[in-house]
Amino acid sequence: MRYVVERDYLKNNIEIIKKEMGGVPVIGTVKGNGYGLGTAQFARELVENGIGFLAAARPEEAAAVRNAGIDCPILLLSPVAEESDAELLIDRQIIACVGSRESAVLLDETAKKRGVTLEAHLKLDTGFGRYGFLPGEEEEIVRLCGELEHVKITGCFTHFSNAFGKDSSSVDRQMKIYHEMTEKLERAGMELGMQHVANSTAALRFPGTRLDAVRIGSAFLGRLSVKNTWGFQRVGHMECEITSVKRLPKDSNIGYADIYHTPRDMVAAVVPVGHIDGFGMTKANDMCRPVDKLRYLVHAIKDFFRDTQIYGYLNGKRVPLAGRVGLANVVFDVTGVDCRPGDIITLDINPLLVDSGVLREYV
Repeated sequence: MRYVVERDYLKNNIEIIKKEMGGVPVIGTVKGNGYGLGTAQFARELVENGIGFLAAARPEEAAAVRNAGIDCPILLLSPVAEESDAELLIDRQIIACVGSRESAVLLDETAKKRGVTLEAHLKLDTGFGRYGFLPGEEEEIVRLCGELEHVKITGCFTHFSNAFGKDSSSVDRQMKIYHEMTEKLERAGMELGMQHVANSTAALRFPGTRLDAVRIGSAFLGRLSVKNTWGFQRVGHMECEITSVKRLPKDSNIGYADIYHTPRDMVAAVVPVGHIDGFGMTKANDMCRPVDKLRYLVHAIKDFFRDTQIYGYLNGKRVPLAGRVGLANVVFDVTGVDCRPGDIITLDINPLLVDSGVLREYV
């Protein structure tokens, strides 16, 4: 089993981003195991294709990139709370994130012990509700940064909560807050350095958000949360070997719960892939407002009338899943398809859902 990453598709997507950004510097985001493509491998591909600045969400991700011999600037997008993580940033020369007094003090004290100055970007919370200083805390930011002796602010950023919405109202609101906050900081004498607010969707849809740089992740994979009108190609697919082919008579059960019975005599192929590998996994419906429950109900009704069958691709033919996805195995209906154990079946799986233990192979 392997997850195959098509280099040509990835290069195509990188070139589209460069063209669309019109010269605005691109920060390549490699969080989430490189969006499922493998942290170090994905980072290396980006750098080799002209992306000279990277960003990660966790200290260990940033360290993995540096440990792979990549020497470009790497920004950590989240603040750290442990001294060991602050030391890791110093050791690997990672640009830190300052999103609170606590995070700033920890970085400053750790850098002082090491006798170094640590570079950091300031994080502003303009409406996402996670990390960052809130509107109204500008005086505190100025005072705090004036106290830092071993942390140098070289950038400032925020994150959009709804750049994929039908209109720009949410982005406009956050941009307004961001500009109000940064203008107050600059009037107080702060130099903010590189300013960046746009993720993939915002950078593509709203040119006014590009500022000094943009942070791109999902667009490199061609997997956007909005309609793809730019020509991106979807990167990545799973390949698995068939381990068994057998004939089952009509009305044979397949899988748990006795809910699937063969509608006819069937040739069944067993494939050793399942939930433990990320196949068949979906994101949970985690919103609980009445309007969200109603929206999920509407989607469920629509799904009832559309084809939600899972398919694989075998020897040039599309073959349907037979029965439920198991923990480690699934069965496909390969009736009429010439195949045998050892043949490869191809599956379309979002790489973010694929277990990190599955081999990533760039071709």
